[in-house]
Amino acid sequence: MKNILATPTLRGRMSAVNWTAVALGLSMVGSALWGVWATDKLLALDKREVVTVQLSRIMGDFIEAEARAGRAPEETKMRVQAYLQAVEASVEHLGREGRTVLVAEAVVAGSTPDLTEAVRADVARRVKAIPDARR
Repeated sequence: MKNILATPTLRGRMSAVNWTAVALGLSMVGSALWGVWATDKLLALDKREVVTVQLSRIMGDFIEAEARAGRAPEETKMRVQAYLQAVEASVEHLGREGRTVLVAEAVVAGSTPDLTEAVRADVARRVKAIPDARR
């Protein structure tokens, strides 16, 4: 005589699962998690400060000073390369701080803060830290 109260086997329990409902449930959970993530990213973008930097003025002033210095071409090339890397690092640092940096020459109108002098000071600090790029 078979035991009527015996627990069903794993195979018997799995056949009773509605796999469509499980897939829909997982899809809904995944969609909700994606919605939370996307909302967080959008709110983070809303908090970013938009600033401008006059890169052509910074670079123009540096190139003009280098032209008047009368250095050897190799040294001038090294100094220009170091200066360009310092400008790039300074602007990248502003981005990591949560700012969106626009080139001032490309901005037609607006009231965005201009951080040209802050970038110029940061670049000067970075160039002085490079041993081969004495100024």
